[in-house]
Amino acid sequence: MADDDLQKPYSVYTIDDLKEKVDKQIDAISDIFCVSNSDATVLLMKLGWNSELLQERMSEDEKKLLMESGLIPVVVTDSNQDLLSDSSCDEFYEFFDDVDDDDNVKISTPFCCHKFSTTYWSNYLEKNFFSVEKKTLDTISCPHQDCGASVGRDTIENLTVKDKDMYEGYVLRSYLESKKTQIKQCPARGCSYFIEYPPRIGDDGEYGLNVVCLCGHTFCWRCRLESHRPVTCNNASDWLSRDLKKLSKSLSGAWIDANTKPCLHCLTPVEIGVESHKTESGTDGDCLEHVTEQDLAEVDTLCLDRWEAGEASLVEARSELQAFEESNNTTLREGLMLIVQCRQFLKWSCVYEHLYLEHEASKKEFLRFLQDYASTLVQSYAETLKEETKKALSKPTLDEVTCSGGDLSTATSSIGNYFYNLSKALKDGLDALEVRHYDDFSPCWLCDRCTYANTWLHKACQMCCDESLVEKAK
Repeated sequence: MADDDLQKPYSVYTIDDLKEKVDKQIDAISDIFCVSNSDATVLLMKLGWNSELLQERMSEDEKKLLMESGLIPVVVTDSNQDLLSDSSCDEFYEFFDDVDDDDNVKISTPFCCHKFSTTYWSNYLEKNFFSVEKKTLDTISCPHQDCGASVGRDTIENLTVKDKDMYEGYVLRSYLESKKTQIKQCPARGCSYFIEYPPRIGDDGEYGLNVVCLCGHTFCWRCRLESHRPVTCNNASDWLSRDLKKLSKSLSGAWIDANTKPCLHCLTPVEIGVESHKTESGTDGDCLEHVTEQDLAEVDTLCLDRWEAGEASLVEARSELQAFEESNNTTLREGLMLIVQCRQFLKWSCVYEHLYLEHEASKKEFLRFLQDYASTLVQSYAETLKEETKKALSKPTLDEVTCSGGDLSTATSSIGNYFYNLSKALKDGLDALEVRHYDDFSPCWLCDRCTYANTWLHKACQMCCDESLVEKAK
């Protein structure tokens, strides 16, 4: 429907896919600098998972970076040797009231001599790192307050299975935090997919970037709202948080009671802040402009009705997509996903009409014509798709799905092209209306050979095709 949608410059990942990406990056750093995977993980976390910066720092001063990261053995002096020899000192446990001192297993990092029980390690890690959502996801250091030795996988491996799993989750959170502008989780309820959208040159900062998740949810990458083309992110946010509520409330008597007062002359409801209506004498007399409730609210109820109808159609389309999710038929599923996107676009085109065409009657009339035709086009396509879906479910081995009048994939492409042209026209402000050029938006396209008007569901001219069939029959 738009350039971003056609190119799909993003990738969809599962949790396992992301863990694999993390492991590959760790392995690459480990191989380049001949360090363990545990140390490579610490270095990447220290530098925000920036491999280029890590290579640059290691080339400039490797020892300095390792020291800053806590990957250099801690030098023990004679003054604190006695303290280190009794590493189970009570002062190390004063932060926790539930420490089990009966644990005889003492564990330290490879870079220091501070040994602690597995119970203490578990409490320390969970309370200070694993369970703290807003903490800066940096490297983990030794529990000793004066020790800067890093805690990596090689230390965690000696702890419980729960600690290992929580550490892996902590590493993944650190990776996602560093990539939060490029990797985001799908905002759909219950969805566990992640989308990676690398920054691109030339992205339009005004309009959102549409993303279609594998769960079927279509949303805007920038504002994380549902896909809201053809309006901008700011328009969509204002509509949902302010305008929609205002329009809904303004149609009710409660809004009128709370926001109006009787006119001093005719007792007609007047919005608070307006002294009175216009009168012939200026101060008294019959009002020249009696204001009805609809005029007072200044609401185009048709716009709100279209929005609500579009929402109902979108909910129905999403439910049909979810019901078909278990099928392996890619062609049909893509068709159902296209219907969801088209329904979503039609719904938000009502907001475009409300925001931009309030005082342009001709363009508003033209847009409503395009909306009605597009809705009819999608409904016809949806009915055809339902029939083909029933056939596909009854025949699991169906290799190719076709519909009357041509291949289903061709029909899908035709509808996509129509909405692409419509999206482009709305972004340009419906300038096509001014030059009276409706070729891209009319209910049909004209054949260059015979000028026959074909619908957008047909890629080839039906008249020329029929003539060729007649000639073959002769």
